[in-house]
Amino acid sequence: MIANIASASTQEAENALKEFEGKVLILRHPLRDDPLRYDAEGKVLKGGPEESWTTNGGLLIDRIELTPEKISIAGRRIFIIFGKNGLILLEFKRLKGRGSPPLSPSITAEISLGQPVNSAEQARAVLSRVFALNTAGLFDSLPDFWRRYLAGHLRYDSSLKQDEEFYWNDHIEERLIPVQSIEPTAKPGPADEEVEKPVFHVGKDDQVKAPEAKFTPAPAYSAIAQYEKYQGIVVVNVVVASDGSVHNVRLLRPLGMGLDEIARDTVQTWRFRPATHNKEPVAVEMNIEAAFDLY
Repeated sequence: MIANIASASTQEAENALKEFEGKVLILRHPLRDDPLRYDAEGKVLKGGPEESWTTNGGLLIDRIELTPEKISIAGRRIFIIFGKNGLILLEFKRLKGRGSPPLSPSITAEISLGQPVNSAEQARAVLSRVFALNTAGLFDSLPDFWRRYLAGHLRYDSSLKQDEEFYWNDHIEERLIPVQSIEPTAKPGPADEEVEKPVFHVGKDDQVKAPEAKFTPAPAYSAIAQYEKYQGIVVVNVVVASDGSVHNVRLLRPLGMGLDEIARDTVQTWRFRPATHNKEPVAVEMNIEAAFDLY
């Protein structure tokens, strides 16, 4: 009788995991290598450097298998890009005439279990430590740079059908914002440094003269975007301080595929002759375009 109960519980756990086959899951730690290895608490055991979630985070699950020792996962990489209609999922495939891709299109992951998983609840709990399975989990795994942009636009629920997992709204909706996942865990970085107040706006005051570019190197391409020949313009909002340095980079229009982080890091190196108000240097808020152009 006990053996039958244990067998039924194991089958329940296995069935719960099988429900994720055919779904796109988002890794909490977007790693570049294949295979990926984790423990039951979600700690990374193997997987290389952590990179952008838009290139290394998405995984279309083909197969999940449960044994007493581990959960084995096989799938395909999914890129996140952004078009006129918001977030788009793009399956990564080898392209003819492009040489060897910088990433493997297929990927495997393994979660080592300290003890057997014997219920559907336990199975989902273990999986949720490696993958973000809903909006709150996704936002909790993302850097503040992305949370600020996605809040109100994106809802994610891996329990829904494949074509319903991601819901995008062009107009920010308060009901989509998982506030508890944004404010308490938000960690300021170099892009969120305090700048002097007040901050002026070009065009709103005739006495404000716009800053002039001194050093504005073009952003480099990510290897995978170059392989895909993916190009476009990332738009960010920044504060140019009274010394001409760039602070408080906010994402306004992303491209995805790892280019947004490159745009942010590059723009933070830009330097300007500062804006002036009544001929005195001041800080101003402005939008900047970072172009990724292969031609």
